[in-house]
Amino acid sequence: MAKKSDKPLSATAAKQRAGLILSSLLRSIAEEVTETVIIDGEDKMVSKAEALARLTWKHALGFSEMKVIDNQLTEIVHSPDRIYVSMLYDRLEGRVAAVEPGKKEKRTVADRVGEQNKKRINAMAKDSVKK
Repeated sequence: MAKKSDKPLSATAAKQRAGLILSSLLRSIAEEVTETVIIDGEDKMVSKAEALARLTWKHALGFSEMKVIDNQLTEIVHSPDRIYVSMLYDRLEGRVAAVEPGKKEKRTVADRVGEQNKKRINAMAKDSVKK
């Protein structure tokens, strides 16, 4: 429980903390072995994470499925999906995920130092013009 002397978290810090908690819970749920998949013609129990990875590969490579439509068995062919291909390729290459649209990226230390230097130089230039 929080002490009275503790400062309340800022909105950004609270959001980051909530995100960390959510990620931790998602990881623990992903490890649960609760999903059934067919591997080499046999049903096997795998973790949620493995089932999701297999589903991602399935959509990246394309697949066909049989469905009953109007009392007739019909084959539906799903072409490879470029979004899944791109996602897998980026993962395999070790690239980081794209930033959410509308969300500001954190600036690097070098960018912040450069900005501060630019402000100082501009302030010196204004002072010299005034004199």
